[in-house]
Amino acid sequence: RRPSRSCTAVPEPSDYWSEFAGRLERLGIEAKLIGALAAALYRATPRTTTDVDFLARSLDGLVDDLVADGYECQVMDDGGEPYAVFVRGHDQRIDVLRAETAYQHEALDRAEGPAITCEDVIVHKLLAWRARDRDDVREILRAGHDLDEDYIAGWADRWKVGDRWDEARRLTD
Repeated sequence: RRPSRSCTAVPEPSDYWSEFAGRLERLGIEAKLIGALAAALYRATPRTTTDVDFLARSLDGLVDDLVADGYECQVMDDGGEPYAVFVRGHDQRIDVLRAETAYQHEALDRAEGPAITCEDVIVHKLLAWRARDRDDVREILRAGHDLDEDYIAGWADRWKVGDRWDEARRLTD
């Protein structure tokens, strides 16, 4: 008979994002899901991810709070105010980005529930445009949401990624 081995399961990002969102709220930090977990809310098919991404109005007090709780934080800045915090610890991987552009603030203003809107997920994915982002956009479009395509096209044009939006729509026709 083999000795039993216990396995400790590493939590999935979907298991801990809401707890972390509550932490941000308690710190007075307005933040919404972006990235793969936000996309998963709107996709036609599931997708896995290894981290949680938030877009936040500020990062004030976040690092001190997390370090006091045993997290490791890598702070990204350009000599001024931090624009991102990469949080690791307690079997969690969380990236918190500070809204810097008018578009990012508008995405937060438009957000409904825990995440940015479907349209704003698409705009974010058009900007990143890695293979997994293209897949997210394709699967979101396949899900048949009633989208404000003028909004998406407007931001895609402003960010000079209108060709990507055109390509995404052609792939789902």
